[in-house]
Amino acid sequence: MTVSSVDPWSPSPAHFRAIVVGVVGIGAALLFRVPAILVLATPFAFVAVWSTATRPDNAPTLTSQISPRTIREGEATTWAAELCDVNAVDHVVAFAPPRTWLETRPHSGVVATGVDHGDSTTTAAVAVAMRCTHWGRHEIGPINVVAVSSWGAFRWRALDVGYQVTTLPLPDVFDAAPPQHRANGLVGLNRSSHPGDGSEFSGIRPFQTGDRLRRINWRRSLRSGDLHVTSTYADQDTHVALFVDALADFGTSGGIDGAASSLDTTVRAAGAIAEHFLLRGDRVSLQVFGSRGRSHVPPASGRGHLRRILDVLAVIDPDTSRAGEVRAGRGAIPGDALAIMLSPLISPIALQRAVSIASHGLTVAVVDTLPDDVHTDDDASTELAWRIRLLERQREVRSVQNVGVPVIAWRGPGSLDPFLREIARRAAAPRMARR
Repeated sequence: MTVSSVDPWSPSPAHFRAIVVGVVGIGAALLFRVPAILVLATPFAFVAVWSTATRPDNAPTLTSQISPRTIREGEATTWAAELCDVNAVDHVVAFAPPRTWLETRPHSGVVATGVDHGDSTTTAAVAVAMRCTHWGRHEIGPINVVAVSSWGAFRWRALDVGYQVTTLPLPDVFDAAPPQHRANGLVGLNRSSHPGDGSEFSGIRPFQTGDRLRRINWRRSLRSGDLHVTSTYADQDTHVALFVDALADFGTSGGIDGAASSLDTTVRAAGAIAEHFLLRGDRVSLQVFGSRGRSHVPPASGRGHLRRILDVLAVIDPDTSRAGEVRAGRGAIPGDALAIMLSPLISPIALQRAVSIASHGLTVAVVDTLPDDVHTDDDASTELAWRIRLLERQREVRSVQNVGVPVIAWRGPGSLDPFLREIARRAAAPRMARR
C-alpha cells in the first residue's frame, strides 16, 4: 500500500448547505414573521449544530492490499481496504476510476459500506473487484477512499496508489499430434531409438551387471529360474527455440473477449506452443526482438519455466524506434534445436532472421500471425498502401519458402502438424554414411 495523500476531517458540502439553509431560513422566518419557514428551517439548523458538536477528532487508519498480483487474461483481482478507529464513521465509500483493459465490479467502480456501531468491532472493510481483459502490466488506482461521519457532515479522504497487476497471456488452445524429431537429450517424453532409462516398455532380457534392482521382473525370473529385467527405451527431449517478432502491432485489439491484433495472436500462440512442449518434458527457450525490456529466456523445462516465459511475454512493448537496429542473427542455440518464429511478416527482418537460422542447418518454421482483416480501412490511400505491402509480403514469403523455410498460418490446434510430420519423416529417412 502507498497512500500518497490523506486529508483530515473537513466539512462536507452537505454540512455547509445545512448551515446556510438553517441560518437563512430562521432569519427569514423572524424577519417576515412566517412560522412555516421556521418549521422548515429548524431541522437543518438542528442537524448542523448536532454535527458540529459531534465532529470526529481521530482520523481512521487505512490498510489496503490487492490480491492476487499476477493473474491470467479474463481473471479478476480484488482491491480490499480496511479502516480502523471508525467509531465516528457512518459509512465508507471507495472509488476506482476506469482503466484501460480493467473492468470493475460494480461497473461504476463505486463501492460503499455502512458501519454498524452496535457491534463491538471498530473496523470497516470495503473491496472492489477488477477483471483484466488484456495481457500486460496494468496500473491500479489511484483509488479514493472516503469516510463520512453521521448526517454526512464531515468526511475524511485518502488516496491509495502504487499498485501494479501483471496479467499473463492466456495461451491459445494448441496441440500437435505428429511425433517430434529426435534429439540427443534423455529427459523428455519422446521415445528414443535406443534402449536406456525411460518409461516406455522395450522388452525383457536377462539380468546384466549394472542393472538396477527395481528393474527386475520377478514373474519372469521365478518362471525361468534366472534373473530377468524389464528394459525400456530412453526418453529424449527436444529443444524448442521460440522467436517472437515484437517490432510492431497490427490490427485492433479487443482484449480476451474481442478481436485479436497481430501481437495478441503472436503472444498467445507463443504461450500455447511453449506450454505444449514444456508439459511434454521438452526444453524451451524464448527470444523476443523489437521489444523494450527483457527479451531472452534461456532453455529450461518444467512448469516454473513456463511461468518465466509468460512473464516475459506479458511485458512485451513494441519499440518501433529500434526497428533498424535489430540484427537477423541466429543466437546461441544448438544445432539440433527446433526453431519456431512467430511474426506478422510485415517487416522483412523476421524473414531475414528465419533464413539466417536455416542457413546454420537448424530446422525452422515461420508462423504467420497477421489478422485477416488488418488491411480493411476507410481511407482509399491507406487501403491501397496495404494492398501493395501485402503483395510484396507474398513475394517475400515465396522466396523464403523456396529456400526450404515453411511459412504456416496460425489456426490454433493442429497448425504445426504438417511441419512436425515432415521433420519426423526426415528423421526416420535413411541417411548416407561414410565407410
